[in-house]
Amino acid sequence: MPSKYHRIAVTADPELGVALERVRAVTGTREGNATLVRRLAVAGAEVELRAGRGRREAAEAWFAAMDRSGSDIDLAEIDRVNLPPSGV
Repeated sequence: MPSKYHRIAVTADPELGVALERVRAVTGTREGNATLVRRLAVAGAEVELRAGRGRREAAEAWFAAMDRSGSDIDLAEIDRVNLPPSGV
């Protein structure tokens, strides 16, 4: 079907087929493959973004707790060690 948006190719390998069938079995959806893949990709992107924010918030809370407790870990030194080499 014509669209003003460009299309992307997704390889319909056995793993994808099984995944789509599992979703259909649980949800009862009758969407076509392309529609279902698009919907799952959009929903999955949101889940991935929330998970990333959660991981970042957890790490920040952990570092803040370490800072409050007077931990002997030198966070500035960790930052310095993780800097890219100056010649790069």
